[in-house]
Amino acid sequence: MAAGLLPSHALLSLPSITPPRPRLAFSVSSSLHSSSLASSFNTHFLSAAASKRATLPVLRASSDEEPASVVVADDESSQEEETQIPKKPIVKLGDVMGILHKRAIEASVADRPLPDLRTGDIIEIKLEVPENRRRVSIYKGIVMSRQNAGIHTTIRVRRIIAGIGVEIVFPIYSPNVKEIKVVKHRKVRRARLYYLRDKLPRLSTFN
Repeated sequence: MAAGLLPSHALLSLPSITPPRPRLAFSVSSSLHSSSLASSFNTHFLSAAASKRATLPVLRASSDEEPASVVVADDESSQEEETQIPKKPIVKLGDVMGILHKRAIEASVADRPLPDLRTGDIIEIKLEVPENRRRVSIYKGIVMSRQNAGIHTTIRVRRIIAGIGVEIVFPIYSPNVKEIKVVKHRKVRRARLYYLRDKLPRLSTFN
């Protein structure tokens, strides 16, 4: 064995030698400076955390393992919820004509009240002649049918003139119709009295 060399089992039995760690020596002034920096940092961190805790929502979980409920501590959000403007209803394109018809009917009824017209009633209609605005003609007859179509609602009136049945369709909301008066109510079983065309003329007459 060469001089200065140890066997392998002898190397394993030797204790491990670690180099000594260098010791850092701080002066008194440096330690005081570091402590002042640490105290100022702690106070700043605590104040920031406290202000953040006041604005953040508080989470409170129930004992039954329900999802946590959020409780907002800020009063401004609650005031905004109370002062929310209600949403306007959405008007569809198909409802526009219905709304316009309803407004036109309300204006016409406010100008000229309309009685309850039913099939079988005997009515008198005062109609302004378009050719002569100063003349008003009166037409009396029995209501055969009524066609509801909003502002374009019409009634069909029948009467016997010189032994001949005559039928006229009147738009009840027309500005040319000055007055509609119900002379007598009659109870009928049908909504349209078209069978009067095939009956005797006396069924379409009235006193």
